[in-house]
This record gives sequence, C-alpha cells and structure tokens, in this order.
Amino acid sequence: MKYRQWPLACIDAARARLVTPLDDDDIHELRLTCKRLRAARQLQRAERPRAAIKPREATPRTIARRLEGPREARVRHAMLGWALPRLDPELRPLVARLRAALAASLEATEVADRDALDAEFVREAGSWQAEPLKGRQVKAGYRRTRRKARRLAERCAASRDPVRCHRWRKWVKYLTYQQELRARVKGKPPRVDPRRLKRLARRLGRQHDLINLAAWLTGPESEATPLEPAQREALADELRRLAETQLDKGLGQAGKLGWLP
Repeated sequence: MKYRQWPLACIDAARARLVTPLDDDDIHELRLTCKRLRAARQLQRAERPRAAIKPREATPRTIARRLEGPREARVRHAMLGWALPRLDPELRPLVARLRAALAASLEATEVADRDALDAEFVREAGSWQAEPLKGRQVKAGYRRTRRKARRLAERCAASRDPVRCHRWRKWVKYLTYQQELRARVKGKPPRVDPRRLKRLARRLGRQHDLINLAAWLTGPESEATPLEPAQREALADELRRLAETQLDKGLGQAGKLGWLP
C-alpha cells in the first residue's frame, strides 16, 4: 500500500460499516476513523499552512458530531463512576445520586443517519483524491508532530494550564495515529513508545473531563441536579484535585518518554 491509498482504505472500511445498523462498536470505530483522518491531514502541514489544512478537517469533524449522541452526559456519567472510589467517603452518596439523575439522559440516543454519513465519507474520499498524502509529507510531518508534542509537554509542565494540556493531548493522539499509519503502510517501527503515549493520552483525557465536570457542577446547568450549591462546590473541589493528580501522572509519562528532564 502507498501512503496516498491509506486514507481511502480507511474510508472504504468505514463505509462498509454503514451497510448494517450501527451498534456501539461501529460508532466507536467510525469516530476513530475520523481521528485518524485528521491526524493524517496534520502530516500535510509540513508543506501547507494551517489555513489550508483546517478546512480539510471539516468533514471528519462533521461525521464525528453526527455520531456523538448525548456525549456530554455520557462523559459526565462515566467520569463520576471513575471518580467515585477515589473521593472522600462523605461525597460518595452525592455522586451516586448525581449519576442516577444523569442516567436518564443517556437513554435519549439518536439514530445516526447512515445515508448522510455515507455522503460525508464520499466527500472526504474526494478530498483525499484531490490532495493525496505523499511520502515526503509523512516523513516531515511525523517529525514535526514529535517536536510539537515535546514542546507542548514542556509548556504544560511549566503552566499546568488545562486548555494547553487539552491541546497537548490532541497532538499526542495525532502522534499515536501517525505512528500507526507509518507502521501499516511501510512497516516502520514507532519512534515513540506507543504504550507510554496511550497512558499519557489517557491521563490527559481524564484531566480534561474532570476539569469540565467541575466547571459544569459550578455552572447554571447543574442547578437542575439533586445537589445543593454547597455540595456541588465541595464535589467540584475534589474533582479538580483529582484532575491535578492525573496531570502529575501524565507529566511522569512525558518524563519517561524523554520529553521532560
């Protein structure tokens, strides 16, 4: 397989999933396909400016949004479940009540329009045919992504800014998918340990979700929950503490990758 063929092969596999009704595994794989296609587009940044590449990411973004369903409620429900055994015992009954309230919204799953999804994938295939991925782009773009991820590690260690950390996670994921691409097309081994990248992305993902969950608890939307304002504030403080712990562990993985002293 050539690099120019890889995006089209991914799209063909995705379209094959649309032939039958979509289950959770299908939706997960389709969303992963969108992330891989966006990571491949970033390889072309080695030759083209961001302003030229960003519009090319629009179709995978649109597909991913069509597949989201009640994503925010799912993430909140899942993160509360993860946090539950790690919280002060006094807060655990509050979390259980909050999870029960959120569970009702998880049932409002929308059925994805497979014809609309197929049309978007056809559009994405045409975009890759018009601007195919080239070997020199992969070589230079992969090198650029490694530098970008390392620089963001240094900046996040210094600032601990959640917005910057979220951007760091995005580039860690790009690096993960770009290494997969190189391995599948040319059999090239990864330059960065994929296991540590996966652990790093997981830590940063939890940090992001915990910060968002804390912000939601202290915002106007949470007034409809069964918790009192003081209870929401106390729980939000604990979630922020857990987020800081996840970032510390993520920075530890970055150190093991040689990105931090």
